[in-house]
Amino acid sequence: MVTIAPILCKTIGAAGIGAALYDTAKVSKHFAKAGKEEATAEYYQKVYSSTRTLDNLSYVSNAIQRKSADLREKNPLPTLWGSIKGGTRGALYTLCNWLPAAGCASLALLTKGFLSKLGAAGVVLCTIFNIAHNGFGVAKNSPMD
Repeated sequence: MVTIAPILCKTIGAAGIGAALYDTAKVSKHFAKAGKEEATAEYYQKVYSSTRTLDNLSYVSNAIQRKSADLREKNPLPTLWGSIKGGTRGALYTLCNWLPAAGCASLALLTKGFLSKLGAAGVVLCTIFNIAHNGFGVAKNSPMD
């Protein structure tokens, strides 16, 4: 006969891992967008400033410089690199914030018996702390102080 405790522990563990991964994906997406915009702006600034300065008064050199700037503006690599860098930064930032809850959830999912119950209790405690801290402001510094 199956008891409800192992099923409940695995369900709590799956919910904890799911919440951590969901939050990580959302924050990573936000950071990737911001990183892409930042890298694009920086790259376009360099391209634009290099086209506004001439070494000499040659019309041929000026035309070559403008054409190469047009080609450089269409380069997708700085945008892609900024997106990858920002997404990685966001994922690591969020995973570090979720480390206690994700560790307890992994313990609840991967073990049996007492350790599984301990992991599930840890997930529940992390959730209660998160609700109290972010929802009700318990142990939170006021920005007005």
